[in-house]
Amino acid sequence: GCVAGGRNYCHINPNGDVEPCVFIHYSSANINNQSLLSCLQQPLFKEYAKGQPFNHNHLRPCPMLENPQYLAAMVKRSGAKSTDLQSPESAEHLCNKCKAYAVQWKPTADKLWAEIEANKEKEAAEKKVHSPQSAAH
Repeated sequence: GCVAGGRNYCHINPNGDVEPCVFIHYSSANINNQSLLSCLQQPLFKEYAKGQPFNHNHLRPCPMLENPQYLAAMVKRSGAKSTDLQSPESAEHLCNKCKAYAVQWKPTADKLWAEIEANKEKEAAEKKVHSPQSAAH
């Protein structure tokens, strides 16, 4: 799943804005004005924590790329602003650019994830059959 949003990772841009991810340029906290701990408690990161996982298919974890409906809503609820130093844009504009990719990737990702899950179940069943406890029964 997504590790960003302060869960296990965040990004600090050259201006000191503490962003959820190197690819997601929205924030309401700056390391130059407050402690890192305080920055990690900003409303956008709290929205990330409430929303994670954004998808139970770990091949579709990102709230921007694979689940673009989530990022725009989180930015809006949190009041975060664009921190993109070169091309500031609204979260809605950014996420709209990702929708086609998300739609195209979903069928393949879902098929692959189903195969991964089926293989896990098969391996678990095989371990159970071959475990010492099974042999004793």
